[in-house]
Amino acid sequence: MLIIKSNGANAAWRQALLTLVENGAETDNDFYYRDELVVFELDNPSAETPDPLFPMPKEELQIINRFITSGENEEAVSHEWTKLYYHRMFDEPNSQMRYIIERLAEPITGGESLMSLWDKNVDQWQIVAPCTLVIWARKRNGRLETHVHAHSSDAYKKLLMNLQEFIAVHLYMARKCGVEPGKYYHVIDSCHIHREDTQAAKQLASKLT
Repeated sequence: MLIIKSNGANAAWRQALLTLVENGAETDNDFYYRDELVVFELDNPSAETPDPLFPMPKEELQIINRFITSGENEEAVSHEWTKLYYHRMFDEPNSQMRYIIERLAEPITGGESLMSLWDKNVDQWQIVAPCTLVIWARKRNGRLETHVHAHSSDAYKKLLMNLQEFIAVHLYMARKCGVEPGKYYHVIDSCHIHREDTQAAKQLASKLT
């Protein structure tokens, strides 16, 4: 297991990719080159300009980061999973986003302040099914603390995107609750590098040292 502590998403992504390439666990399959359980703890998450070394255009990331909380410009969103996340969080009836904000508005935040993005009636055996499973939050010392749990993320091509889009959700919820954003935790059961990306990931990691 890897524990990554950082201030923001860019530095966390760099550290995770470099650590996976240099010291990540080898796998027993032909699918992944490296594969680890990774826990991120970010002290000061913000809406950062994406790291220029991340292999996705900045404009594409910024569209995703705006859409995830606004629903705007959906036709321009390249990542089908992001569209799914938005609708699972915001769609009525019984909007999960509305629910969690109402729970967080209570004087004492309980363990029920969560959203589940997995729907067993829809997602089993589907190609486009949520990788991010649960968002849980609480108020602590006047700030919002958010925990995001995902079953997997591609450390080379998707991880920074995943961190940034759910940090955008963290910041949105804090704003709606009228509190400052606090710590952000992101747990990934399988943070991996695909074998087909091995050389590209190694080359990129060499630029991060």
